[in-house]
Amino acid sequence: MLPVKIDHRRYYGTMQAGESYHVLLLVPLTSLLAQSVQVWLLPLLSIELILVYGLSRIRKELHTRELRQAYIELGQTQKRLEIALKAAQKAAAIDDLTGMMNVKSFCQNVTEQIQHMQENDHGILIFLDGDHFKTINDTYGHQVGDEVIKLASQMIIGRIRTIDLASRLHGDEFAIFVSNTQDYQVARKIVEDINTTLLAESARRNMPHITLSAGAVIATRKSSYPLLAKQADQALYDAKATHNGGFAHA
Repeated sequence: MLPVKIDHRRYYGTMQAGESYHVLLLVPLTSLLAQSVQVWLLPLLSIELILVYGLSRIRKELHTRELRQAYIELGQTQKRLEIALKAAQKAAAIDDLTGMMNVKSFCQNVTEQIQHMQENDHGILIFLDGDHFKTINDTYGHQVGDEVIKLASQMIIGRIRTIDLASRLHGDEFAIFVSNTQDYQVARKIVEDINTTLLAESARRNMPHITLSAGAVIATRKSSYPLLAKQADQALYDAKATHNGGFAHA
């Protein structure tokens, strides 16, 4: 995890390598600190007290060689704690199947972006849903269905910028938050690009093909995520009327 500064905001970032695409995960520093305090503060304080007590006894009772060994063990304990903290943060924010943000993390991050908007700032929330995905599960099984979902997530990540957000909500439903625009044509073009690359890549990998229908809504600094989600979901319902990668907006 390395500190990154983008548009006067501080993030911690890590690169996850994939076979065809790499995923850059950016976690706002404030969110990271808040999650760390919430999940680890009391346990870490307890561990710190135990370690302080243990070190005081070591200084009094052990010889130099034993003291050196104790410091080695302390370093190992610290390393295990760091590994456990990273695992907990990942589990709390990442969808297990795709490596994208999960719905809770996506909601939090979109809400933060909206709160930091200026008067004239805008963004677009896009909900996407797979067309005829149930047929793939029924025909090929859930394992193939999972591979289709993972491929769709890779195509979504590949078509957005690093400042945008993407999430798997659940099942074959995804969400994108496109920053710094109120042009629905931008959102439409993103969805078209996703479906185009999804078609080409599924054919190259000899996999069943799905399209993603999408509904979009413009966000302003006065917006709330629950209302945006409701409007985007309604637009998605309209878009799915044709079940062929349609696009509609609020």
